Amino acid sequence: MCSEHQSSLPWEIHVEREDGYSFVYFSILACFVLQVILHHLIFQQILPVVGSSCKGAAKRLSVKCVSVLFDCIAIAGGIKELLNPELSVIVDPLYGFSSHSQFHYSVAAGYFGWASIVTLLYGGSNVSLMHHVLCCAVYLTTLHPFLHHIGNLFLLFQSSTLVVDIQSIADLLGQKDLHLRKKLQRLHTLVFVCIRIVVGIPLSTFWALDMIEILRSDKAHSQIVILCLLLCNMLISSLNVYWGISLCLGTENGRAACSVAGGEMLEPDRFFELGFRFSYPPKSNFNLSCNNKSGEDNANLRSPHHSLLFFVAAAWYCVKHEGLLDDFSVGILLIIGAMSAFFLYKFRECLFPEISTRAKDHLYTRIHGVWYDLAGFNHPGGPVALNLSRGRDSTELFESHHYLMERNRLMQLLGKFRVDDKVAKALEFDFTGSQKYENNFDWKITENDEFVRDLKKMIIEHFTPIAKARGITLRQSTKATPKRLISIAFMMFSFFATLPFFFNGVWWTLFATPFLAWVTIANYWHDGLHFALSCDWRINATLPYLFPWLSSPWLWYHQHVLGHHAYTNIGFKDPDLAHAPQLMREHSSIKWKRTHRYQYMLPHLAFVWGIAVFGLQVINDIKANLKGSYNNTVAYSATRMRIIVHLLGRVAYVLSMFVWPFVRFSLGKGFIFATVPITIFSWLFMACSQVNHLVEPCSNSSSSNYFKHQVLTSQNFGIGHFWSQLLTGGLNQQIEHHLFPCVNHCHLPDLAPKVKQICAKHGVGYLEAPSFAVAFKQHLEHTHAMSMNTTSVNTAVSEEQRGREL
Repeated sequence: MCSEHQSSLPWEIHVEREDGYSFVYFSILACFVLQVILHHLIFQQILPVVGSSCKGAAKRLSVKCVSVLFDCIAIAGGIKELLNPELSVIVDPLYGFSSHSQFHYSVAAGYFGWASIVTLLYGGSNVSLMHHVLCCAVYLTTLHPFLHHIGNLFLLFQSSTLVVDIQSIADLLGQKDLHLRKKLQRLHTLVFVCIRIVVGIPLSTFWALDMIEILRSDKAHSQIVILCLLLCNMLISSLNVYWGISLCLGTENGRAACSVAGGEMLEPDRFFELGFRFSYPPKSNFNLSCNNKSGEDNANLRSPHHSLLFFVAAAWYCVKHEGLLDDFSVGILLIIGAMSAFFLYKFRECLFPEISTRAKDHLYTRIHGVWYDLAGFNHPGGPVALNLSRGRDSTELFESHHYLMERNRLMQLLGKFRVDDKVAKALEFDFTGSQKYENNFDWKITENDEFVRDLKKMIIEHFTPIAKARGITLRQSTKATPKRLISIAFMMFSFFATLPFFFNGVWWTLFATPFLAWVTIANYWHDGLHFALSCDWRINATLPYLFPWLSSPWLWYHQHVLGHHAYTNIGFKDPDLAHAPQLMREHSSIKWKRTHRYQYMLPHLAFVWGIAVFGLQVINDIKANLKGSYNNTVAYSATRMRIIVHLLGRVAYVLSMFVWPFVRFSLGKGFIFATVPITIFSWLFMACSQVNHLVEPCSNSSSSNYFKHQVLTSQNFGIGHFWSQLLTGGLNQQIEHHLFPCVNHCHLPDLAPKVKQICAKHGVGYLEAPSFAVAFKQHLEHTHAMSMNTTSVNTAVSEEQRGREL
């Protein structure tokens, strides 16, 4: 039975071919809007009446109700199209267009896109998230149009999910009828096995054979799309088999993970995990059932899903923009997106040798003149942060990252790892003989200063109510919020969406791609390498490798965390003062040269700023590896394997930034695409970073109190301006960032007024410019002043002088 014109279902909207992708956006938005309405306007009002004691039940119920609504739409739509198909899809089963199918596939793609985000935020399993991302990719590829008839059968898979969602809603509403629960579990197992296994697996197999035949006959509209579909089909079929076995064996508590994570997912005897787990809390705290009274808002991330989300974006553009379907560049992007997470996990010990069981037996470090062996310490910040202290005096690093713990408790914990006097004496001899160390700060004064005590008291008082309200720890409350993570994901998606056009030489990407790259990096990369993105060290350590445009993350730790933050604007200690001493002189510690005479002029400044990132990525990198020191200030060392992997990364950077345009385009266009994007990116980076410290009187200020020194040598600008915060990634609030580097920048706007008040109370100069334009003008004035040949030996401004000036 078929018809040329069908009567629409009550909820169905007529969707044309070209409107399918736009409707996906609408569907995602509709899911979120419906979720918010159900959460705030309905369930928060109803649950107190019915007496539900499940914490976070309103949020979970809203998610489940959206899922139930989609389940019903998908099942009804699938049945209708299979029983009463349109004539066009009967004539051409592969490429025939059906408005009915276009509507339901668009809704399905939007729903699974929303489900991926919700599962990411609410702590669903790796398997569950992978299922949602793959389903989203599949339905995106059908909007060409493609498979508008047989594809409806896959919508019927939601019938098993519907039973799961109904059971979850009953649990969240406090349904305690065990007999009913067992019936629902048995019904779910029966429906799941019948629909997804008995019918779905043979159907998927025959469909895969048909797709292979199409590839052989050269009738495919896009080989890449069909290959992607075959991969998704294989993975989804594997998941269905896994879930079916799990249900029969009882290892999934009577449910499969194909539903959206609404907080009910349990962790019993899970024998299939895709990669390693990224999470804020320990794995033992992942039970988000009604019996769990904490951690409901923890935003959990997983290792492989950055590439899976990118895979969806790439598949979307492969279909929507037909000119890119079989393009070499799109194929490269798909390979990078699909394989990056695999290699990151497979060779993680090469990239992060700190996690290897073959790591050194000792991890010696000196803090306040005392030597400790931290090799046996399971540091909350992870092995990467801990190993930055290896073989060096890490007093500044220690003090700047431990302001949330009570002092006596902190030192008592540290004391457990103190080495005996004989070993300490030998270490001290080796240390003083191989390194020059000068204590720039008086730590006794710093520790007993009321200014410092007020700062630490303020930061604890600020985050304690936030932690209690969200049911998380104090440390977790200082990291990126779910809202911040969603915004970062959107920035990443926006950047990746430009890459197919960028690699095809579309001119507008010369500006859009580097701009989005900078905005993305500024808003997560910097925080990640300061251990401020997440409490899970894996997230902080691995995500920066997705965007290595600015610097090698490993070198950035040495330059920025160990050098710049510890010794801000201190001559011969802060590596940022000596990046290009032949071309720029921004501090009195740099010897004046004739080349500095015109450094304040815009052409000179534009040239230096334009090559700055290339200098960070290549020149300074090579010098650090050859000399064993970053800019002759920060000792640098690495294992042999890490150096090999690091050098391979540098080669990949050069190839991906400067070589490929000459392979793809003519000589002139290749030169433009090899130089303009990185120059624009470099300008943006320098514009947002140089005005924070290299102005008067910050540049030559100092204090023996470490925390006062951070305030005196930093400047804020554009406080309270949304665009300043977004485009700089919080770099416009440099004072608060230097005081609390482990706090995610999304919290800094709330901290700024409190820090400013404490500074005023204790007479500490708090420098801020009303806008970027004013800050940039101040930087030019400072650069002009430093271009003059002065014979001043010491122009450092003391905190007392600075206080009087301000």
